[in-house]
Amino acid sequence: MFAGTPLQFAAENVHLIRQQWRGVRDGDPESIHQARIATRRVRAALKIVDRKQTERVELCRVLGRMLGNVRDLDITHEVFRTLSMRVPAASCAIAAARRTVERDQQRARRRFAKALDDLELKPLVAAVSFWKDWRPSIVTEMLARRQALCDAIDRAPAVYMPNRVHRVRIATKKLRYTLEVGEATGIRVNTDVVRDLRKAQDLLGRLHDIDVARDVVHHLNGDASIADEVAILDAVMAADCAARYEKYLARRERLQAACDYCSQLAAAARRRWSVELARRTLPAAGAVALPIAMWRLAAGREGSHA
Repeated sequence: MFAGTPLQFAAENVHLIRQQWRGVRDGDPESIHQARIATRRVRAALKIVDRKQTERVELCRVLGRMLGNVRDLDITHEVFRTLSMRVPAASCAIAAARRTVERDQQRARRRFAKALDDLELKPLVAAVSFWKDWRPSIVTEMLARRQALCDAIDRAPAVYMPNRVHRVRIATKKLRYTLEVGEATGIRVNTDVVRDLRKAQDLLGRLHDIDVARDVVHHLNGDASIADEVAILDAVMAADCAARYEKYLARRERLQAACDYCSQLAAAARRRWSVELARRTLPAAGAVALPIAMWRLAAGREGSHA
């Protein structure tokens, strides 16, 4: 059953962003997190509606990047807070890393607060003036996202390569949000597949978080007084990355299965639409054919009386 349009899905998520706006301005981590997720969903929907890089898609990208810059620093700070309880032998190195992150957080929040003053969300949900069956466009976008994920998985080997794995995460995220748009607009989507994508995204996201935090640690190498602690801390974080990557490799087949499912979903949807089109076309064809048949029958009767 048709549930809505991608634009309605986008509007609902813009409403969620507005609900979080006060917390976003105040720098509340949870508000920023929720607004960031809603922004991703808006962008996924608008990519289907606009089918190109429009001003509002660009606005969505800019907002997402602004939220992401602040959110990433919040997460990095949380990573070090957790490590401070796990690795007391590196307490001085962790304290130095946290000071660096806190300084960057303050700078990012100031830039963010100034940028928000000039931001207007209304263009994100400007009305579309025509009716359209959006399902074919959603399926087209889904297949494109599915192919991007397949390619990213193929290019990320069993040996851990951070940049390539990060591309898998991004592709997973985009496919998941596209499926959510489809589900919201009436396409029946297997919830287990969406759950597998979300779990993989969370796992790879945490892996990326640790990698970002390791970069901060690597910049502490110039301080000889904490060199030993830096080495300990980096070794612990490297082990965390390796363990999480092993978990990803164990789940990789589920991502590949999700890609296969998307191909099957697209094929099934197109077959169903063909049947629907035939059902709508046949009565219309009958309405035209009946008067012609009656005319021919009448003409035949007149000919027999002549």
